[in-house]
Amino acid sequence: MSLNMFKGDLLMNEQIDKVSMEQDEGISLKELFKIVWDNIALIIIIGFWVVVLGVVYSFVIVTPQYTAQASVMIQVDVDEDVSSEQSALYIANSLKGTSEEFMLSNKVLLGVIEDLDLGMTTGALKNSISISSNQDALIMYISVENESPELAAQIVNQLIQNAKETADGVYDPSFESTYLKERLMPFDYARAPSNPSSPNKVLNIAISIILGGIIALGVVFVKEAFNNKFKSPEELEKYLKIKVLATVPGTVKERKVVE
Repeated sequence: MSLNMFKGDLLMNEQIDKVSMEQDEGISLKELFKIVWDNIALIIIIGFWVVVLGVVYSFVIVTPQYTAQASVMIQVDVDEDVSSEQSALYIANSLKGTSEEFMLSNKVLLGVIEDLDLGMTTGALKNSISISSNQDALIMYISVENESPELAAQIVNQLIQNAKETADGVYDPSFESTYLKERLMPFDYARAPSNPSSPNKVLNIAISIILGGIIALGVVFVKEAFNNKFKSPEELEKYLKIKVLATVPGTVKERKVVE
């Protein structure tokens, strides 16, 4: 191989590497905006239909759920077994965990199902109940979620009543709780809520708008990634390193302008 041929090969390889490096640099911010603008109609259509699906889901498909809340106070009297008020508060605070597990026990839940003729399993009823309390407070908040606001209030009130009667040995005379007897005191009974707690329609629509934009942009960029056509003379000159002398109008509108 002659020296001139070797130099020619090196020069060609350098040009190919240069073109490859320029292609690998990616697209500029200006080109990104151009891609978005050229596909703005597609973005609007996709985003619109995603928002429509979100609205239909929130207002038509999903069943509204209502949450009723009541509260129970754990009370320990100062008597001969409890030496001071501070001791009574300590005992009452330490019973919160036991009280929560007791109220969610199958023994109490079965009584609620039978008394209200709910026709559901204890597992389903337990999943609809949530219990919370502040660390330093002796009040426990019991919430029940149901598609019927009246039934949600009935369940939470019946749950409190059954838990108290079971702990006191009234509901089942063969059983009474040593630690919780006469210590679960109903503090506030539930009323049927007037507004649903879920779904959050405003939040769902906001999520649909954001999700629609993300999906639309994703579709556009995937479409552009698989489009290997040159869309302008500038792209030909940039990637192929050739000088474009003339172009043929591609659309009817462009041909009319030329004519």
